[in-house]
Amino acid sequence: MKSWFIKFPKAMLLLARSVMEESLTLENNEENSVGISEVLKGLFSKSDPMFDLKRKNKFVPLKKRDDIAYEVQQQSSDFENEGHKILLISQNQHGETILVTRLYYGDGMDEEDITLRVRVINEKGVIVPDSMAFLIVDHENLHMRIADIRVEGDRVNRGYGSLIMQAIIKIVDELGIKCITGWISSVDWDHIERSEHFYRKFGFDVDLNHETMHGTITWINHKKIDQRRWRNNEVLG
Repeated sequence: MKSWFIKFPKAMLLLARSVMEESLTLENNEENSVGISEVLKGLFSKSDPMFDLKRKNKFVPLKKRDDIAYEVQQQSSDFENEGHKILLISQNQHGETILVTRLYYGDGMDEEDITLRVRVINEKGVIVPDSMAFLIVDHENLHMRIADIRVEGDRVNRGYGSLIMQAIIKIVDELGIKCITGWISSVDWDHIERSEHFYRKFGFDVDLNHETMHGTITWINHKKIDQRRWRNNEVLG
């Protein structure tokens, strides 16, 4: 999904910063080393202004061989020590442990521009680069926009997107968000059926224009609406 008109520079800076952090994590391991210039070379490509996650997975070796639990503990501690927040820790049928983390940059915009990072750990190591999601929150109107969800390449159909959506709904509940909206652009049309199924599975209305190859998604927080109706009825009663 691409909504480049929604605070595009902020999302780009956050993504660039995240990719650079991953590169620095890798540079101490010679076999798996990925230079920052190589990781960022597709960042501003003509075909896609976002980082290309379609390339093959790379692995950072576990800190303790064959000890995924220890790695999860260390990764969680590292995130929290940096001021970030672990939203979900889950396991999938592929033997992977997935951490969904909300990143905090302390730039005064963390409550409006929300970045989620998906860290995947298996017996081979920590998979890089991380999948990402970018959200824009309008607190005054209790409205959230999904600017982008980046789960591509080898990461598709492994449950990462569903975990991102679970994390989004958790944030929605915390903030009392009334609705979520977003755009689907032509770059997503080669997998539009998969995207449509994904959003509908989580209760989104999906409106697609196959002629222009654009669409919209809308999710209404019926729980919040029902709570408001209950309070109104209580007052009237």
